[in-house]
Amino acid sequence: MCSRYTLIGTKILAERFSVPEPAQRFNAAPGQLLPIITTNHQLHTAVFGVPRHDGSRQINTRLESLEGTKYLRGERCAIPATGFYEWKQEGVRKQPYYFFFPGSVIVSFAGMYFNDTNAFSIITTDAADPVRQIHSRMPYILSPSGEVAWIYGMNPVPIVEKMEMVAVSRRVNDPAAPDEPSLIEPAEQAHSWW
Repeated sequence: MCSRYTLIGTKILAERFSVPEPAQRFNAAPGQLLPIITTNHQLHTAVFGVPRHDGSRQINTRLESLEGTKYLRGERCAIPATGFYEWKQEGVRKQPYYFFFPGSVIVSFAGMYFNDTNAFSIITTDAADPVRQIHSRMPYILSPSGEVAWIYGMNPVPIVEKMEMVAVSRRVNDPAAPDEPSLIEPAEQAHSWW
């Protein structure tokens, strides 16, 4: 389940969409207002996680479930990101790992946007290496050309080549931790509270 991600180097988005530069995020989390790209090819913000009747938020949607009718009220979107976190059980604790493309390249995750709640979920697919070493699912990652294809109804081949991973500080687990670059530093370099 992809519940946290990063968005670094946002000046590129400001230039591409002629908008004020979005804040960099080193720990984008459910419930936060974050940038998305919609069918009108505009960048705007929406809440990460679609509200459910029980008060929780649906943060992920499986690609294979999109064929059902329950998603007809939503529209496809792209979620700009530079990486994401997944956790691996190691003994009694979970170790967070950060997955990213070298050079803090901005890619997009496929998403579903619901205008009535101004909320989105991340589309997930079966994990590929190196993610499958840690988790069975991962975000459906789009190239720039795949972003447009996705938004307009096609399922382009996701990109995973050249993705890297690094164990990071467990501070990323703490919603009260400062949203700062140290969250993506390798665990042996990061200042740990744990």
